[in-house]
Amino acid sequence: MNLRQLSEHVFQCEFELDVPLRVPVHTWFIKDGDDVYIVDTGIERFADAQIRAALAIGNPKAILLTHGHIDHIQGASKWLERFDLPIYAHQKELVYINGEAPYPNKNELEHTGVAHIVQPLTEQTLAHLPLQYYLTPGHSPGHVVYHHQIDRILLTGDLFTTSKEALHPPVRKFSIDMNENIDSGAIIDEIKPTLICSSHGEEILYNEELYKSYVLRYRD
Repeated sequence: MNLRQLSEHVFQCEFELDVPLRVPVHTWFIKDGDDVYIVDTGIERFADAQIRAALAIGNPKAILLTHGHIDHIQGASKWLERFDLPIYAHQKELVYINGEAPYPNKNELEHTGVAHIVQPLTEQTLAHLPLQYYLTPGHSPGHVVYHHQIDRILLTGDLFTTSKEALHPPVRKFSIDMNENIDSGAIIDEIKPTLICSSHGEEILYNEELYKSYVLRYRD
């Protein structure tokens, strides 16, 4: 695992999936005083290293999910073995996280290990933090991104995959509605963050041509 500090308050953990091609998986820590908020937990075998890294920064306070796919949520149950933490995801994700229905593009239920434990994410959840969430459906119905308003860093989950110079869509077969997902990407022109960080890719500096080029290249 590689831990990097992206800004005063935002840290990024990088892991790699064991697949034929190198696939980075990013999770993040938001430091607020002595507290640490975890954004996504990766898969279960990443959890111990993630926990050690978080404790080096501060006291784990809560887990915030971008969505309920296994490579973002599976590690959460390991956190609950060590800490009494609330876990939050958008209300639209809960039916899938709870195993009550499969994602619309899947035949099998998710086995997240935290069914009926995750709470709905609301404005009040983050009211005391310089952190704002935005609903960005398409990859999944309740996918959200998180913007650190002071550090101007946007944590985009699977809204995009990213290279150093361009935005790319997530893997189509894991996404419910690619055009809706691409349309949701317009959020970057509303927020205008300094830095965009995706779950699978490299950090990229925002500019006003990024989203225009992305739409022209990928929108049906």
